[in-house]
Amino acid sequence: MYYIYFLKDSNGKVQYVGQTQNLDARKREHKRNKPPHKFEIKEEVEIAKDAKELEIFYIKKFNTYEIGWNKTPGGEGFDGYSRKRIGGVKKGHTPWNKGVKNCFSEETIEKMKKTRKGRVFSRKIKDEQIIEIRKIYNEQPFLQEVGITMKNGRKMSYIQAFCKEYAKNYDLTPQGLRKIILNDCWKNV
Repeated sequence: MYYIYFLKDSNGKVQYVGQTQNLDARKREHKRNKPPHKFEIKEEVEIAKDAKELEIFYIKKFNTYEIGWNKTPGGEGFDGYSRKRIGGVKKGHTPWNKGVKNCFSEETIEKMKKTRKGRVFSRKIKDEQIIEIRKIYNEQPFLQEVGITMKNGRKMSYIQAFCKEYAKNYDLTPQGLRKIILNDCWKNV
């Protein structure tokens, strides 16, 4: 069985049209990835081609490809299917969460905190290397590029030259190295 379904916003306007065989999986996916909505089954059909044609029809009828949440005109896998705009931003379309603050409940924030608590996220550099970088910087080794005029017309400072020179040695970006030197990160090392 194939299901044609709508996602309606808080005003009851159809924002998305889809077709699926697995309603529960689609509901979960949309709940995670779409703004708050109401999930409504519109039709049930037994033939895949009919489901795809109905999806195309309703997307066109409600214009959810141009002004809604659909990223395709529907009917994937058929002739005339276009991948235009997939993965891109729709011009003139304002994202649902633009400018929204405090959109997560306290419960959701707590869940996110618990998920991350106690986990160690890998990093490219070890504590010993951080200590070594800071020690070398404090010794102020001679760097030829200090004082050279850059493309923006300014003179290169010592810290800029140091970061540019030593970032390669530690497989870091100059900006990352600068944060280490200025103690903006890994303050405990």
